[in-house]
Amino acid sequence: MKSESLFEAIGFADDELLARSEHYDCPATAARKVPKTMLIMAAVIAALAITAAAVSSIGIDIIDWIASAFSQTSSDNATDSNYIKSQLDEGQWAYLSGNNIAVIVPESPVKILLSSDSGKTWKQSKVSGSDKMEAFGDLHEDIQYKGGYIGFYSKTGGYLILTADVAMNNQPMRIYLTSDGGETWVEIGNPYKAHASVISGASFASKTTGFISYRYYEDAGPDIWWTSDGGASWSKLVVNLPAEYQFEQFRFTPRTPAFKGQEGIYPISVLNSDTGAETTVDMYSQDGGLTWSFDR
Repeated sequence: MKSESLFEAIGFADDELLARSEHYDCPATAARKVPKTMLIMAAVIAALAITAAAVSSIGIDIIDWIASAFSQTSSDNATDSNYIKSQLDEGQWAYLSGNNIAVIVPESPVKILLSSDSGKTWKQSKVSGSDKMEAFGDLHEDIQYKGGYIGFYSKTGGYLILTADVAMNNQPMRIYLTSDGGETWVEIGNPYKAHASVISGASFASKTTGFISYRYYEDAGPDIWWTSDGGASWSKLVVNLPAEYQFEQFRFTPRTPAFKGQEGIYPISVLNSDTGAETTVDMYSQDGGLTWSFDR
């Protein structure tokens, strides 16, 4: 099947978010290890919810193929198809906007595959220094990351957040920015030392303003840390919840915010611990993420 036909079948991973705000560019998703065009395309196609008929025509189980890219034991959830699928649904591993695609390759060091023509041609960059990482008090080598968020806020400016294993609600991370369309990546500061929790989303609105979302843990949330100085400093975002959610039974997990210019939308999953019911509420920004409101 030609790449043109494959991309005609592509849909965004988060259709619900798009339905609420159709004009936003949303991150897509994918995961793989061996840098071969067909494997990359298969991962991107799976992440972007290609139709069952198209997947069948390729003759492979896409999610299982993605899972097998991780050289871990069968007990490691990084090789579990359901776990990989949940990451895809949450916006991890790849980015799609128009004809532009960026895919995180979880090798050591990490590589980024980039296409500007819907996957017809690809170029590759290496994330320098990503093969080593300080985590849990030690320096680890040959790191294989278990998650990642990638995206672009301009033609040349973009972000990369790499996440490692979780232990006792502690998830190490690395954050990189690019100013040349993904050819080179420069590491910036992150909130890990000040706040080590489980990441549930991440995005940058510009080279200065970025957000890390965390699953609720020590309190009901929403737990969001942000920077307005390009990672030099990070602080917790103050969120003023709507009156109907200011009750102790609610738990909040922020997801990945999406931006188009100065406009932003920040989806937050809401769990009613009394009934088990889940829903999503959105915050909106009109100034590039500097301020947020639940009113449009």
